[in-house]
Amino acid sequence: MVVLFLLWNLFGFAQQVPSAVKFNDRDSFRGFEESRNEFLDSLYVSATGTENAYINGHDYYPYHFRSKYKPILYQDQECTASLTVNGRQYDNLVLKYDTFTDEVIFPEIDNAYGQRVNQISINKTVIDSVIFFFRNDTIKFKYLSREDVGEELSPGFYEVAYDGKTRLLIRHRSAMHQRNGVDEYFYSPVNYVKTPAGYQRMRSNNRFTEQFGAGAPVMKRILTQYRVNLRKATKNQIINVLKSYDSQ
Repeated sequence: MVVLFLLWNLFGFAQQVPSAVKFNDRDSFRGFEESRNEFLDSLYVSATGTENAYINGHDYYPYHFRSKYKPILYQDQECTASLTVNGRQYDNLVLKYDTFTDEVIFPEIDNAYGQRVNQISINKTVIDSVIFFFRNDTIKFKYLSREDVGEELSPGFYEVAYDGKTRLLIRHRSAMHQRNGVDEYFYSPVNYVKTPAGYQRMRSNNRFTEQFGAGAPVMKRILTQYRVNLRKATKNQIINVLKSYDSQ
């Protein structure tokens, strides 16, 4: 919690200082930026014992404040999180994930001066991974770029549920619908499996097995053996199927 508190104050300081200083030229501003970042970094080092560590992001507006069904992943469940940024890991954080805008956010807290601080959406490009520890599930997100997923999937945060010869990705998303003039967000995750034909959205058993080409009979046998209906299968059931296929 100390780390989270400090990060909030560093964000506030970083946003307030530049507006109070005027510069005659770009070089002077660049020099100030470098000095400011070094100072912020030294504060973080002093409190945490780490070096060259700071997180950047932008204000997150809770646009869903009127909604009964919110887009925050498992909104009603308590969780802790582990965040890896530029190769450095931070544990025991309080983080949230917006399934509609695809953002990892720091929830809103108060700083030492009793002033309200906006929620922060962490810059996606600096996040190596983020793990959410819920009571009944552990979800590891990675940001996959266009280079990672090609043209088959949209870049964004995916849960990497299984990563072997095959791969199971879960896109935790929400669909928006209006009810009585209010936007409501309904959780609607999508499973993707990397097959010999590329990433495929999991639908019916028959369509799925066809994507394995020469391995289709093997996958069909495994699905029958485990009595798995992919339209209703749980994450663990799918993982067991893929592990069994990869071991053949």
